[in-house]
Amino acid sequence: MNEFTRKQRALEHSRRINAGDVDAVLELYAPDAVLEDPVGLPPLTGHGELRAHYARLLGAHVREEAAEPVAGQDGTHVLLQVTSVMDYLPDGPLYAERGWLKAPDDPRTARVRRAAMLVMRLDRSGLVEHVKAYWGTSDLTVLG
Repeated sequence: MNEFTRKQRALEHSRRINAGDVDAVLELYAPDAVLEDPVGLPPLTGHGELRAHYARLLGAHVREEAAEPVAGQDGTHVLLQVTSVMDYLPDGPLYAERGWLKAPDDPRTARVRRAAMLVMRLDRSGLVEHVKAYWGTSDLTVLG
């Protein structure tokens, strides 16, 4: 798959997340795809686990802003910097419990901003085989 197509595929991933359609997001993934979000936690594997992950994010009204993608010269990878803003609930309390961020005064109205770098590996047909989402606690900010 050429570099331009891989870059477009990465941007399409963000577009589908912003559209709020779990099924459309999953169409981009191979059936046995792996997601590490964030890298360091146990990976999620297969459409069932990915569906649960993205349903939770979309339920939190996530919106992504994607930077210009960068293609690897290996013919399979593309990197995408994204800034996401989502409702504090439902995942914010887990982040606070882990010490990743401070709990807001009003969790019902608070939002969380997260900066991340996605390293995506695509197969020859353009399906996502593996995503590694790199972000740390310093990349999380509570809004409101």
